[in-house]
Amino acid sequence: MRAAGETKPIWCVADNYRSRLIRPGHRVLFWVTAHSRRGIWGAGRVTGEVTEHDGALQVRVHIPLFAEPVTAAELLPIDGLRSMEVFRSPQQANPSWVSRDEMAVLAPLLPWT
Repeated sequence: MRAAGETKPIWCVADNYRSRLIRPGHRVLFWVTAHSRRGIWGAGRVTGEVTEHDGALQVRVHIPLFAEPVTAAELLPIDGLRSMEVFRSPQQANPSWVSRDEMAVLAPLLPWT
């Protein structure tokens, strides 16, 4: 994935009300939890509808990776981000979400491509 410069194009999502809210064009943040540099490693967009494949839900995305992640350690001290779901409930299944207020704080911090 790092060598390709982007994430895989299809991701599984939990079958819940949040999955039914996903629409093409929505912003997507790629959060990596199980790494010493935990944080946002990429950002992109949903490129297709949520579909079912072999009994599981999946969604098409295009998520370029950043040259360097924006780490949790960098984000936690910022007013308006400490209450992000990835901090409050780190074991939450995909899709997690970011509020509009949180995204407004995050957007200028991310190296969007």
